[in-house]
Amino acid sequence: MEIHIQYRPDLQEMALATRYVLFEKPIVKLLLFTVGILLGGSLFAAFYYRLPEYWVASFNGLLLVGIGLLIYGYLLWTLKRSLLQNPKNQEIHHLRLNEKEIEQKGSSFEVTRSWQSIYQIKETKRWFLIYTQHNSALPIFKSQLQPEQIEAIRTLLKAVPVKKQLH
Repeated sequence: MEIHIQYRPDLQEMALATRYVLFEKPIVKLLLFTVGILLGGSLFAAFYYRLPEYWVASFNGLLLVGIGLLIYGYLLWTLKRSLLQNPKNQEIHHLRLNEKEIEQKGSSFEVTRSWQSIYQIKETKRWFLIYTQHNSALPIFKSQLQPEQIEAIRTLLKAVPVKKQLH
């Protein structure tokens, strides 16, 4: 079976997919959970005990969360800027998937990878993510596919030999 897909990258969708790849990492989830617990405990203690030192701790926690949100915003802005500046993202992409490999072509590039070199394949509501490394994925946007194409891709991706299978 061979599947051909042609699409123009949607930069908003690419930014969302990149953010998803970052925030689905266990260490990031653990870090966010820990910060939330510490801040929540600090705010609870400040309201419950009404002591000034708890209010100081709560303020410091909120300040750290604010700095974290600024960093997050800067990272997203930088990501979108780099996506816009990459000439590959202005081209029409052609994907060819078969049992042996995945090939991605544009007018200025061509990349072919065997399925054995793919780290992982993951399906979400919006994308198929083909991880070329543990922290880098090629998204296939379901919004640009017909239902029969989605089913054909799902069937093919379940059958190819990768390090971690579709889940």
